[in-house]
Amino acid sequence: MSDSEVDDDRAGPNPDRFGLRAAFRTALPSADWPSGSSAQVAVALFELADWMTWLEDAALLLDAGDLARAQRQRRPQDQDRLILTYALHRLLLGARMGVDAVAVPLLRDALGCPRLQDAAISTSLTHAGRWVAAAVTGAGPVGVDIEPAERTAVMAKIASRVCHPNELAALAGMDVAAYRRALLALWVRKEALLKAAGVGMAREMDTFEAPDESSQPLSPPEPQLTHLQMLDIGPELVGAIAAPPGASVETVWMRHTVPMDRH
Repeated sequence: MSDSEVDDDRAGPNPDRFGLRAAFRTALPSADWPSGSSAQVAVALFELADWMTWLEDAALLLDAGDLARAQRQRRPQDQDRLILTYALHRLLLGARMGVDAVAVPLLRDALGCPRLQDAAISTSLTHAGRWVAAAVTGAGPVGVDIEPAERTAVMAKIASRVCHPNELAALAGMDVAAYRRALLALWVRKEALLKAAGVGMAREMDTFEAPDESSQPLSPPEPQLTHLQMLDIGPELVGAIAAPPGASVETVWMRHTVPMDRH
């Protein structure tokens, strides 16, 4: 990025603020993350409250379609969260592709899922309340899903929709707390797989099994495999990723650091 781009960012709606692009750069674990290696799956996690300072900046990074999609949310809070979600996703993709966020060739498929014109790079995006997770890789199709851990309390009500009969039988002997946790873990693994396959709920969750650390057909009867694994992302969230077998998954919490002279 040129110096002029940085200056433009800092001279946005509020010139006293540290711009969103610059704040994002400070949150990267290293200057070359996410790596261009086809063996890496980069997963960035955000707590949106950390980034709300730059809401106006975020809106400037979106194309008309994504801005309209965010503004269709009924609650202003949900509009703001979706604007930030889309902007942070673009910044991550821009870092991976070496282009500015507004130049990322991002499209939406028929289900509304994000896709890149460059088919060599795959991405997935999920948001749950105040949290966001975005994945990007050159290894092949990827899907990521997160849910608040507190959702365990409602999972028993939809167990028959989530579980294959074999899974229901395996969970039957668990105590209530373990049963609920296992159901939520199943949910995020299956959501991740369906996102990687690009089929949404056209494939019912109760028609397939999704053990942790398993490799299975991405979209039967096609032979291409995906690997399912849980993400270690702290006590407040439950998450999983579906990625090509053998790919290295690297998960990073993105936290900004504002220089003292910018307060």
